Amino acid sequence: MENCVFTIVAKNYIGLAQILEDSLKEKNPDVDFFIIVADDFSGDVDLEKLPSNILFARKELSLSCQQWTDMSFKYDLTEFCTSIKPASFSYFIEKTKYEKIIYLDPDVFIYSSLNPIYDMLDKHSIVLTPHVTIIQDIFQGDRSESGLLSTGVFNLGFCGIRRSNAASNMISWWHKRLLDKCYIDSYDSYYTDQKWMDFLPCLFTNEELCISRHLGMNIAPWNFFERKIFVENNILKVENREGKVKNIFPVLFVHYSGYDYSELKKGNVVQNNISKIKEYEDIKLLTDVYAKAIYDKKDIFDKYINEQYSFNFYESGETVKIFHRRIYRALTAKGKKFENPFSIERDSLFHLLKAKGMLEVSKVNLDKLTKENFEGVDRKLKIFNLGTRILYNIIGFEKYLLLIRLLRSFGRYESQIHIIDKQYDTNNIKY
Repeated sequence: MENCVFTIVAKNYIGLAQILEDSLKEKNPDVDFFIIVADDFSGDVDLEKLPSNILFARKELSLSCQQWTDMSFKYDLTEFCTSIKPASFSYFIEKTKYEKIIYLDPDVFIYSSLNPIYDMLDKHSIVLTPHVTIIQDIFQGDRSESGLLSTGVFNLGFCGIRRSNAASNMISWWHKRLLDKCYIDSYDSYYTDQKWMDFLPCLFTNEELCISRHLGMNIAPWNFFERKIFVENNILKVENREGKVKNIFPVLFVHYSGYDYSELKKGNVVQNNISKIKEYEDIKLLTDVYAKAIYDKKDIFDKYINEQYSFNFYESGETVKIFHRRIYRALTAKGKKFENPFSIERDSLFHLLKAKGMLEVSKVNLDKLTKENFEGVDRKLKIFNLGTRILYNIIGFEKYLLLIRLLRSFGRYESQIHIIDKQYDTNNIKY
């Protein structure tokens, strides 16, 4: 076989990846499928009994032990799984004979043959899909244009490549940046692996890069507003929802990003990423299919879904918070070395954080707290604003503006290294 598809998961999503595999094999029996696991299993799991198409990233990818340790600590789960995507593409180029290689997120479901994509790869080295494909003077999308700008033009829940110099050059370039710049960080204009792809139309020719506007590819909550689903001759199809252009496509694959998959298994449609998404009657055709697929495969889904991500914990079992990962990022950028940031040995990062009370267990998950779900935010904001008005009256207009500009940088987690060590009192916002 010359074609393959792969996905990358932490172990809790292995069941979801196997549901993707079943959908792929039903419509594409001649395409090989692989699950790359960016996680570790506990010693009581017999790895030999896992399916042979499950590959362990730590073992198979060309990352040094130090790179693996560094990346698995400084990145959260989403950032880490996406940071090893180019290294995973390299694995298939260097260690297999597949000519055309497609990456799909594990929360994708295949509805048709992927031959249209492989046909694109006959002519091009790289295939990407944009988040949206229609122009509107007044944008009607459920995810705001500013939100789409922050996450990038292309959605990297899908990427297809053909073995070629252009693809190898792209992967090498991408990999070098994701070793250290795969954060979700609006301050630095990063959004995991995918915002880097905004450069590709500048770096590659039209012959090398295909930006596919096939509406049946990468159908997802951010483009439901532009894509109408319907059934014709028992086949799911999609067209422009506005109906201005009658281009009809078969549904190739749907990206069920942001859904609560445990709730979907029960028949409850809960979209976590776009809280105010419109209820499109035709989209129920898609959510019903995926809900049934999860329910039908509930045994394998349930087997893995509650597995804990290995790199969320120090060696002591205490939780690694996002704050800790960002402090580590800032300290290492300043040249401080930690052989193993997960360690709890003397002089470890763990002890530095513990000495400053940064390991305290909160009653709420601070990593999930936002202004939308912060209890009593109106009252707290009122008190804070009263304090800032008093400060404004004391220091005046110009100094107040300078202060709030400084606070934008100071408010980052990374800037709190001055609490760890006074040597950073004058350079904690510069690195």
